[in-house]
Amino acid sequence: MMMPAQIDTCSPELIRDAYDYAVERRLPLQIHASQSVNEFHEMIRRHGRTPIGWLHSIGALGRHTIIGHGIFLDHHPWLHWPTRGDLSLLRDTQATVAHCPTVFMRRGIAMNTFGAYARQGINLGIGTDTYPHNFLEEMRSAFTISRAVAGTVDDVTTLDVFNAATLGGARALLRDDIGRLKVGAKADIMLVDIKHPSMMPLREPLRSLLYVAADRAVRDVYVDGLRVVADGRALNIDYQAASEALEEAQLRSMREVPKLDWANRSADQLAPLVLPFSES
Repeated sequence: MMMPAQIDTCSPELIRDAYDYAVERRLPLQIHASQSVNEFHEMIRRHGRTPIGWLHSIGALGRHTIIGHGIFLDHHPWLHWPTRGDLSLLRDTQATVAHCPTVFMRRGIAMNTFGAYARQGINLGIGTDTYPHNFLEEMRSAFTISRAVAGTVDDVTTLDVFNAATLGGARALLRDDIGRLKVGAKADIMLVDIKHPSMMPLREPLRSLLYVAADRAVRDVYVDGLRVVADGRALNIDYQAASEALEEAQLRSMREVPKLDWANRSADQLAPLVLPFSES
């Protein structure tokens, strides 16, 4: 995969060359675009075009392109922009939008809307982009947020989100051997305990999994035929060691925060505790 970071920090030449190389080598290209209001207006200031329109103008928007986030298109109400061309450009060029709902939801930001993009025929994939990396919860957030923003349950279906999480992601990666169960495809399989209390009653297993159970009902996971989760426990991760290393890393990073903040504030000042600790 080619990954120039984002459109407002990479030169046009770098992005165009990366895209041309991706096409030549039959690789996907991922780039962050239309991920903030500031970025949208900065690209307008520089080039007189929306981020999506500018990518198209330099020849870097196409079947190989994965747009990271793609939330602030010209139709988004926060922008109050007069044009309505971005969704059509994404559809007509067959680009993909990688949607990561949770990381934006936490900051009060939402795509407008997942269902609207899907109805336009835009290929959508789903990602995590923040802790916890819980893919099933991201799928749940995708349709609940979309429906809330649209103000109707009819904005997006469970199948729309399921297809984005499976076939949409595979299409984004230019692959037809993943994201589906068929002869010749990779043996990527998740087994769900349908007797788990959170899966009951079982009239509609997919809705039970996505609306209620999430990872609680996941029993086994195979990646390319290799079992990586057994009875709900990851086989290739030492959680204790990883947790201890994470604690140490956080302490190191917190010590460095004042050196990186313009006002030399501490981590506790910038991110105060929800409830104070009581010394005893």
